[in-house]
Amino acid sequence: MKILGLMTGSSADGLDLCLVRFKGQDRSPYFEILHSCEIPYPETFQISFRNPLHLSDDEIGRLDIELGLWFAKEIEKLNLDFDFIASHGQTIKHEPPHFSLQIGKPQAMSDKFNCPVIYDFRTADVEQGGQGAPLIPIVDQYLLQQKHSDVLSLNIGGIANMTIVPGSNNPAPVLAWDTGPGNTLIDKSVRMFTKDRLAFDEGGHIASQGKVNLKLLDELLKHEFYQRTPPRSAGQEQFGDSYFQTVLTQFYPGSEQAFKDLIHTSTVLTAKTIASSINSLSSMYSPTSMFVSGGGAFNKTLMGLLRDELPSIAIGHLNVRGVNPSNKEAFGFAYLGYLFANGLSANLPSVTGARRAVTLGKLWEPQTV
Repeated sequence: MKILGLMTGSSADGLDLCLVRFKGQDRSPYFEILHSCEIPYPETFQISFRNPLHLSDDEIGRLDIELGLWFAKEIEKLNLDFDFIASHGQTIKHEPPHFSLQIGKPQAMSDKFNCPVIYDFRTADVEQGGQGAPLIPIVDQYLLQQKHSDVLSLNIGGIANMTIVPGSNNPAPVLAWDTGPGNTLIDKSVRMFTKDRLAFDEGGHIASQGKVNLKLLDELLKHEFYQRTPPRSAGQEQFGDSYFQTVLTQFYPGSEQAFKDLIHTSTVLTAKTIASSINSLSSMYSPTSMFVSGGGAFNKTLMGLLRDELPSIAIGHLNVRGVNPSNKEAFGFAYLGYLFANGLSANLPSVTGARRAVTLGKLWEPQTV
């Protein structure tokens, strides 16, 4: 079957697509990537989705329809052939154990292409008492598990999350959790510093010109999220605009150098909280390598800081048969769609804290006349 995976992350910069052919019916099918690309959001979506907690119910309802229509329009331009669409949607609110809300109404896509759309991947796990996140660790296990070695997978999007995949001869479970901010505080600082001329710190260039503000770093590390024991997940509720504004009231950058120091310090925070999570792993795990994906993988300053923090771990970009740092999340939802289509469970209770493993997703079928 050919499944088109769609992913829009907390960075709210656009849509990632990955068309994958799967052959098989078990958890380890053969796969071939047929197409992948990134499509930037229109500015109206970027503005709305970067501060989703400010949206009213009416605005959320309107954006749900508009985003679904936009997905359908952009996919049509690509002239692709597929059997299913597996769409994560744009996260608006994530409040486990109560609910997790993603928008991007599947009806427009289903009707436009006369195909089923698999969507709402997080709710089933939340209903089992889980965090509904992270969901990609089962994909990490599928792509990266080795026989004798434990492997780390790190995704640095708006929020950073890590997975430890034990070797197949290690009885320890797969574990994963959100480590804290990935790019979100860096991006907010860059947009403020450049008056929206830049949306992110390309290559970590601005951060490389700053120095760490130890007082600010110490304050940032006091956030209660870092004291939580996994399973844990984060979003705009913890590290969104209101948190950023609170940081600014205490440490407003009054000069160009102070802005560069803020961006550098936010980058150090991301590296240190990732390293802290990895260093907290029990002695059951002995990873010697880590594969990085997401936009943060291209931030040279951040990657350098990670290598300084984790000298015993070989750190490199993900590259597995066409799955790379840019398309991994979209590939992941294509794989989750494959699991749904075959009636296979997709959450990992050891990761999310759910009471049991369940199939993830709902199916929207094209309307028949």
